[in-house]
Amino acid sequence: MNNLKNKIDNQIFSKESAAAINQLGNMVAGLSSKAKKLTLTDMHSVFNDRSAISSDSNVLTASAYDALSLDIGAEEATYNISVAQIAQNQENIGLELNKADVSGVTLGTNTYNINVNGQDYELSIEVMDGDTNEAVLQKMATAVNEAGLGVTAKVVAGSGAETQQLVISSDNTGLAAAFSVSDISGNAIAATAVEIVATEAQDAQYTVDGTGYTSGSNTISLDDGMVTVNLKGVGESTLEIAPDANTVKNTISALVSEINALVGFLESNSDYIKDEVLSSVNAYIDDHHSKLESFGITLGDDGKLGIDNTKLTEAIDQNPAGIKETFAGFDGLAVQFNNYASRITTDNPFNYAKEADNVDLYSMGQTYSLSAATSKNLLEGTLLNMIV
Repeated sequence: MNNLKNKIDNQIFSKESAAAINQLGNMVAGLSSKAKKLTLTDMHSVFNDRSAISSDSNVLTASAYDALSLDIGAEEATYNISVAQIAQNQENIGLELNKADVSGVTLGTNTYNINVNGQDYELSIEVMDGDTNEAVLQKMATAVNEAGLGVTAKVVAGSGAETQQLVISSDNTGLAAAFSVSDISGNAIAATAVEIVATEAQDAQYTVDGTGYTSGSNTISLDDGMVTVNLKGVGESTLEIAPDANTVKNTISALVSEINALVGFLESNSDYIKDEVLSSVNAYIDDHHSKLESFGITLGDDGKLGIDNTKLTEAIDQNPAGIKETFAGFDGLAVQFNNYASRITTDNPFNYAKEADNVDLYSMGQTYSLSAATSKNLLEGTLLNMIV
């Protein structure tokens, strides 16, 4: 057994070579993690992220669900939206009354009707001798609020000193939430003038790509609910649903950094790593050289990539389809690097070590199963330690 150990020790890689091969595995694993995010098959791909950008946030804002697959999530799209009016609540504002004065509302039981969306509801209050305006207004507000009719009443300070008034408003926007109030017996409504409509209930009116719609709410949905739009005001806005430009840019920058780090590592370990690895890396870059250059990603004299951030930002904004195709398309740069990195991490490490040319792999194969895992143990010297 010692003779076998001595024979293999004479063939095994140098410590420097073993360290380089192990580091290669670590580096391509990091490269793969960055490249995956620029492919279409990874669920965390930046091309599946969705941002909703409104050209005028005073008209509308929006949000969109990220795409988890081709069938799930918001589609990339551009919507031209024109808002003619936004939905609003109805609000009735009564007279300003001196809060300390004795109320002019009829003594005893006062009954009044609130009609909400065509449905009548009868409410009543008891007015006692000496009740002030403040006391009666509070009784009326309490009766409305306790009934839970979809309208809310409150007593607010008037513009005059020591004055108060009753305000009743619909809880929801839109015509369906419209209401009216009227006396049945007594004069609680007439005496407080809370039947006066200060703001009419109305539906939102808008068009999407020329087709008209109405909505009782200012929150509307597009793309089968995958896009939520909040109408803010009258006007026109273009809404773009697309991958987040900053995330795409940062992810591309991260991939470029990983590629540059790998190139530097391969150049400094050229005595240990086979030349074909660096040649493959350079070949992938060369395959996309012209496209990358148009995006502001250029190859320097040192063999590393540089980024013109302004040009890259413009390319992502103006040519998102070109960016996606170059990185995530068939044989795209990110796809190539991810596939190659995956191959290296699962392949036999001997295939990438220059010193493997001096190792009698056939003899080892008679003694060991030269799987990637076994070869890694052999590189690290742990396999012989276990069996010798």
